[in-house]
Amino acid sequence: MSRRWWLALLPVLALVCCVTGLAVGALAFSPLRERVMALLGLRPQILAAEMVPDDAIFYASLSYNLQAQPGYETIRRAYLENPEVQRVLEEWKDQLRKEAEIDFDADIAPWIGPEIGLALFPASPEELGAGRLPLVLLVASRDHGKADAFLERLRQLAEKEGGRVEDRAYRGRSYQLWISEGPQNPPLAIGRLGEFVVVAVTEEAFQRVADRAAGQGQSITTSPRFRKVIQALPAQSVMMVYLDYPALQKLSQEALPRLQPGAPDPESLLGPWASMAQAIQGAGFAVELQAQGLRLQSIAVIDRARVPQDLRASLDAPPISEALLGRIPENTLGFFQTARIGQSLRQSLEIIRRNPEARRQLQDMEATMGIRLEEDLLAWMTGDLILAALPVPAGAPSGIPVGVSLWIGTDQPEAARAGLARLEDALAMMGVQVEESTRVGQAVRIITAPTGERILAYTVDPEAMQMVFPADAFEGYYKPARAITGNPRFQEIRKQLPAQISSLFFLDTFALWDLIEEQIPGAEGATFREKARPFLDPIQGIGIAGEATTGAEIQRGVLFIRIVPSGS
Repeated sequence: MSRRWWLALLPVLALVCCVTGLAVGALAFSPLRERVMALLGLRPQILAAEMVPDDAIFYASLSYNLQAQPGYETIRRAYLENPEVQRVLEEWKDQLRKEAEIDFDADIAPWIGPEIGLALFPASPEELGAGRLPLVLLVASRDHGKADAFLERLRQLAEKEGGRVEDRAYRGRSYQLWISEGPQNPPLAIGRLGEFVVVAVTEEAFQRVADRAAGQGQSITTSPRFRKVIQALPAQSVMMVYLDYPALQKLSQEALPRLQPGAPDPESLLGPWASMAQAIQGAGFAVELQAQGLRLQSIAVIDRARVPQDLRASLDAPPISEALLGRIPENTLGFFQTARIGQSLRQSLEIIRRNPEARRQLQDMEATMGIRLEEDLLAWMTGDLILAALPVPAGAPSGIPVGVSLWIGTDQPEAARAGLARLEDALAMMGVQVEESTRVGQAVRIITAPTGERILAYTVDPEAMQMVFPADAFEGYYKPARAITGNPRFQEIRKQLPAQISSLFFLDTFALWDLIEEQIPGAEGATFREKARPFLDPIQGIGIAGEATTGAEIQRGVLFIRIVPSGS
């Protein structure tokens, strides 16, 4: 190319660079950036939230932009291409055509957009008592003409069923008011406001959304409480839920006496914990599609200054002992672990004893049994608690599908033995017998019912107290050669949970589905295998964990469902 051509192109290139720079700058420093990022699946879908007033009590958003999610391919192979799932979807569409005379593929699919929003507004006790729940559904439209045609189709169907439909207008926006018979069936307001089809349970709620569409008032996206919750959740999610907890608490306190006269006040049921609930400023959760499965993160925003000083320690969750996981057999069906159980129980006991009647009942129980709860039992519980469900080993009594093992960590084994001996004395008064035995080189105590049936076996070693049901399963459950930490499904799920966790729940569903099917007899078992297993089999593990924190404003929990498509 000659030099003359380059000189001629230079002004054009300079103009392109300037326009591109301005566009990038505008994208980076304007609300348009958030809109584009949301459409790409890199931000939560909160476009519908811009139509929601800032005093909304509840808001949820569902994104249809699944292709932007890292786990879309996993979901597609596990479910969207699953013949049984496709069959169920087709049956649902057929039912919709027959009962509602709506063809999803022809009437809805051509216009429905990438986002659905659901919002709940404040309401008076009188409105709630009359069934006027200010609930609003917002469905994004990508073809306004077809969306309007669908609304007209709904109108025809409503009139065909004998309903009355009135045309209304507000702020220059037309909508329909569907009026049903009976005071318990408030009118529905339906119309399209800009990019969204809006369905409101009350006309006032529809008009509040119309106000926002006209630029009146502030949206929920400007609420500091909403923004704090959203910013604490993962940016890339397919579903997001926000809850204004103080507003919900106020609504329930005002409405409950009217809806259920004589019902106890929620705060009286919570007792000392009511102040903890009042410190919750907001809550929410988000759902992500990961390459390995589905992850849900939930958070609560706590105003620690509103928590009484003597209760603040309960907000600080220490991490669990990873070492104690080595005591859980690899083939465990599921287990729950929580950190420092003795400390947690003592805190709960202190709170309970603030109630005079509860304190008296505890004192009577201790006197009757001859046990001091704190000195004889809680004092030696210095470690974690683990409760596990396991397959019953060979030789155990027939008819018991699942065994149970309990571990309580301790660094005071002698104190544990002494405290449990006092508990044995209390059980002896009820006819329960205890005998000494030796299993796998370990001194074991066998708890026997008055009928002579051996129920439990327990032992105390330098690391923990372990109790087993049934008693004959002790050998298979005590210090296994292969621990749960070597289970590949557990390993994959543990990677998706917080690094430091205060509580942990794990379910090995890969083995659980077979066990459930074995317990269902005859035709019911065949139905379970044919109808349920296609949906359940891709789910090969579930993990739930609370994050270990100290002094944090945000309390976080994570649920992860491991999904493995068939043939992977």
